[in-house]
Amino acid sequence: MTKLIPIFINGGKWIQLSQLSKEQALKLKSWLPVSCLKKIMFQGSEFTECLDFETYEYWFRTQQVSEQKQALLDF
Repeated sequence: MTKLIPIFINGGKWIQLSQLSKEQALKLKSWLPVSCLKKIMFQGSEFTECLDFETYEYWFRTQQVSEQKQALLDF
């Protein structure tokens, strides 16, 4: 799984769920409380389903660990 690079908007680091594959976006959404997803206005454009990068990064690391454990069990 490739880690996303954050976008910087209004001094914060964000990712949009649309940057992920559908499978990854569904996994992340099922893990998150709905209140974590935000709409952000920037230069007249609205960005939907944004998540702060720190939360995404934590989720990404936990996914990598679970994938590594699964790979070890596949032997």
